[in-house]
Amino acid sequence: MKPKIWSLLAGALLCLAACGPMEDGGGGVVGDVCTPNSDECVPNGCCGRGTAAVNVSRAPNCSMVTCNANDPDPTNETVNNGCGLPFCDSSGHCAVATRC
Repeated sequence: MKPKIWSLLAGALLCLAACGPMEDGGGGVVGDVCTPNSDECVPNGCCGRGTAAVNVSRAPNCSMVTCNANDPDPTNETVNNGCGLPFCDSSGHCAVATRC
């Protein structure tokens, strides 16, 4: 029985390592570098249509963007159509907190 448990645990860990964290913020294993508990992380898109969190130094310029009627604010700070908020996690990387 013990070998089966260990093989299941090893498989789960391998899957997690291959897939990366769910809230990585950058589409890879780790998001952009930031200072924990800071406002350095922003969406990678305008109008709430971003898909990840990036450091403010890589933020898109939304000043000339026209949004649709569902989200008229180009400076909307959410990602995934309002379902996520960018933040700097305790490891010092931008991530997305999912709220939907």
